[in-house]
Amino acid sequence: MIQQGWLRALIFVLLAFPLTLVIGFGIDIAANGMYGNDFARGSIDITAFFKDYVIKNFAIIFIVWFFKIWMDKESFYSLGFEWKGHQLDSWTGLFGALMVLFLGSLILVVNQNLYFTNALFDVSDFLMGIALFIIIAFVEEIVYRGYLLNNLLQSFNHWVALIISAALFAIMHSLNNHSSVLSVINIFIAGLVLGINYIYTKNLWFSIFFHFGWNFFQGSVLGYPISGIDVGSGIMQQALNGAERLTGGDFGFEGSIFCTSLLSFMLIIFSWQFRKKITATVTNNQ
Repeated sequence: MIQQGWLRALIFVLLAFPLTLVIGFGIDIAANGMYGNDFARGSIDITAFFKDYVIKNFAIIFIVWFFKIWMDKESFYSLGFEWKGHQLDSWTGLFGALMVLFLGSLILVVNQNLYFTNALFDVSDFLMGIALFIIIAFVEEIVYRGYLLNNLLQSFNHWVALIISAALFAIMHSLNNHSSVLSVINIFIAGLVLGINYIYTKNLWFSIFFHFGWNFFQGSVLGYPISGIDVGSGIMQQALNGAERLTGGDFGFEGSIFCTSLLSFMLIIFSWQFRKKITATVTNNQ
């Protein structure tokens, strides 16, 4: 067993991420005869994206399981799946995500940067969106918070560990098309928000609920692209007007300066709330 958490995290990054890309490349070659992992150039079919994402990311969950059992000598469950006592944090995450997106969209509408032109509801796309974004939330939170942040916390101050894990989260999303300096900054702040509960509780449910709510409400309800990927199945049909730094452009709301300010505010609120809650719990137990 490797004792240093930072070293286990580094080995994971150096092995798991490239291996996942290689597996994805192999799947595309076998299925299509060419590398076709480019879902960010235009609107795509959500069912096709769902199948592609699930197949390609099954490998990284297996790798996390392998590392957790054989390198960390701990159970997969210890990543942070305890539900009892964390229900309130979970719903706080979900409604926090909805609040940011609601306020951000309201600002864009009032500022005449965003127009909702139509509303279409397709049951199959709606249900597919729920399934897709649940899986994405679990996969990314297991990797970035459950494994990487967990191990970094064993070697570093919790803020240093959180910043490193958020930076890795932002770097991986920067590979998406339509990314910009501002979108990378916003994804970094989002990584801080997603991990803020974990550094105090070592529990994943807050981040899973926030991540799901963010992607689902952003893509399947409001019709934004998500990190440069347009699943093309939103209930609301929208049109953008104005500078990309305001609207987010083809990257989605995550590329907007309004996202920057609202996520930063949410980070401050959550940091204060969770630190206060943990301090009160420790005091009551003494």
